[in-house]
Amino acid sequence: MMMSQIQVVRPRNLADALRLLDDAAVDAPLRPMAGCTDVLVDLHFGKPAPAQLIDLWALRGELGGVRWSSEGLHIGALCTYAEAVSHQRFRDQLPMLTQASLLVGATQIQFRGTFAGNVENGSPAADATPALMALDARVRLVSAAGARDVALADYYTGYRQTQRKANEIIESLLVPAARLGCAGQWMRKVGTRAYQAITKVGVCAIFDWHNGRLSDPRVVAVSMAGTLRRCTHIEAYLNGKRRDDMNGTELRAAQALDLQPIDDVRSTADYRAEVFARLVEQGLRETSGRGG
Repeated sequence: MMMSQIQVVRPRNLADALRLLDDAAVDAPLRPMAGCTDVLVDLHFGKPAPAQLIDLWALRGELGGVRWSSEGLHIGALCTYAEAVSHQRFRDQLPMLTQASLLVGATQIQFRGTFAGNVENGSPAADATPALMALDARVRLVSAAGARDVALADYYTGYRQTQRKANEIIESLLVPAARLGCAGQWMRKVGTRAYQAITKVGVCAIFDWHNGRLSDPRVVAVSMAGTLRRCTHIEAYLNGKRRDDMNGTELRAAQALDLQPIDDVRSTADYRAEVFARLVEQGLRETSGRGG
């Protein structure tokens, strides 16, 4: 489909957007777009295009910014990476998410791209989304009928497929208060170069040590499956262990239960499996001196 054949609607406010989404035909749903950093790339490379787009960018007054509450940090659906990292409190409490935000594309992309767009795009090689997943973030979806929350770890149902219904949009993302400022936030991204590279393999993790033992860890695998994947078998193996009690063979056995990487144009399954294992071990070494 050519660009000239795509209809773009621009709602006046959030209520108008939800009405338009609700009224759209089932066989021709409106595809939400925010910063367009993914939508326009897809169109440029000739990927199947929706007949109708709903441009939410003008709703930044309602859906932008960051806000702290007793629940945690609320990241508006139209909050850009640059806007978030401009807050000192954000940088202090979320160093991993800050690092991930600064790895997204180039500076121009960081001023236009949004966290919610990164989440909804559903790429298994995303930069910011795996950090949010490791931080136990939740997705707030809204429609004309109401709102519902979904754990980001449960949000993906397949490659670039999510739990969002056609009449819903992401209103915000919530990082729970318990994760704000937590110790052991750690990430590594392996690509062909340091910046503006798609991840070949990566890890976002929470390795929080108390009295020498790892407490309630999180491990998220990047570019290791058709979706971003939280590694629950690795987490269960590591939980409560001292650094000296961890066995590389047992750790890799747990990894094999969580992940079955594939060969593709960017890398091989064997390379991914080996590098991922080494990244997890590196993260454990580097964080074990932090915390209690």
